[in-house]
Amino acid sequence: PTIELTAPISGLISETHVVVGQPVSPDQVLAEIIDLTEVYALARVPENLAGQLKKGLRARITVPAVPDAIFDAELEHLGAMADAESGTVEAAFHIENPDLVLRPGMRAEFSIVVEKSENVFSVPRSALQGDEINRFVFVKHFELPNVFVKAPVVVGRMNDQSAEILSGLFPADEVVTRGAYSLSFAGAGTLSLKDALDAAHGHEHAEDGSELSAQPASQNNEDGDQKQSPFWMIVSGLLFVMLVFVAVRKRGAPNAE
Repeated sequence: PTIELTAPISGLISETHVVVGQPVSPDQVLAEIIDLTEVYALARVPENLAGQLKKGLRARITVPAVPDAIFDAELEHLGAMADAESGTVEAAFHIENPDLVLRPGMRAEFSIVVEKSENVFSVPRSALQGDEINRFVFVKHFELPNVFVKAPVVVGRMNDQSAEILSGLFPADEVVTRGAYSLSFAGAGTLSLKDALDAAHGHEHAEDGSELSAQPASQNNEDGDQKQSPFWMIVSGLLFVMLVFVAVRKRGAPNAE
């Protein structure tokens, strides 16, 4: 005989324990069904940080299997006991999973928000370059197109997305957030203001970007000899010819009696 069995919940069949034609009994488990519309992400939090956690904290969770998504979750409960081998405490975060992209056993990375600050001057963390001692960002030049200036900054607190800037930037600065790492290798890490202005205006500038004074009428050559201006050379030549002409006329004139 064939008997229709109605599942107690909706979901996906994760395991079956029978095959076609096998006799079954009322106490036998036939299949296992899981509902993935809501899941729990379990974080292993180090013991020294577990004291900062409390129910209701939010977390941003990323999963390598879903690289373009960030899942917002809420801490529902902490484990009652610590794992002595790993020195961690379990923290369970509740996640809505309507598209069923999260599956049991997937690895995840947690960024738990334990504190919030308002009116913080910050930049995306991808804009930061350098090491922990020498931090810098690239700022778009106000006047010259496609020119970026290396700006040292002092960094405060950071999370997985942003970095607090204590000094080194102004609110109107436009900071490079994508490609900054590659830009640090172009032109030995930066393009000086002098080079940028020279290329844009077609003439030399001082190191601070100011205009250089006018060049003198004459300048020394490589041997240290002074090079005369072409104008004065022409004038000197004409005067010499006129003097010679006057001297010849005087020599050929008759003497008076």
